[in-house]
Amino acid sequence: MCSEAPATTAKVMQPEELTRQYLEQAKVMQLATSLSDQSWACTVHYYSDADLNLYWISTKEREHSKHIAQNPNVAAAVLVHLNTPEERYIIGISVQGKAELIGEQLPGDLGQNYIQKTGRDPSLLSDIASGKNPHKFYRLTPSKIVLFDSKYFRDNPRQEVVLG
Repeated sequence: MCSEAPATTAKVMQPEELTRQYLEQAKVMQLATSLSDQSWACTVHYYSDADLNLYWISTKEREHSKHIAQNPNVAAAVLVHLNTPEERYIIGISVQGKAELIGEQLPGDLGQNYIQKTGRDPSLLSDIASGKNPHKFYRLTPSKIVLFDSKYFRDNPRQEVVLG
């Protein structure tokens, strides 16, 4: 959970801009999958790119990975701010899209960016690439993103982010 919302400026923040900032701040998401009328939710560390794709690592043997192999339709939730007596607002992000197994390496700088954001040891990338570590990279490509932000959008906190 992130305890701080982005600093405001004189301009009105747009849902997409806030969503990008919040996704950079938060470190974990809840990933929901389903297969044969059975659903599953888990928590994973993630990294988001400029296209709002979400990346994480997992082993192929995990329940959610097995589901994704047969049904790529997933959802994710990111809690940004929980309502408290001192700060009376809620911020969260809901994502719907398709997940896929990428494999042992992320293209470009995405692997290094994942390591930097999650605070993992840089050797994790080479360990995954060599097979020493059984984890693989996955990507969620969003088809829908909804920002729920009662701090900046008090009258209508549900804001759909326009993609593409």
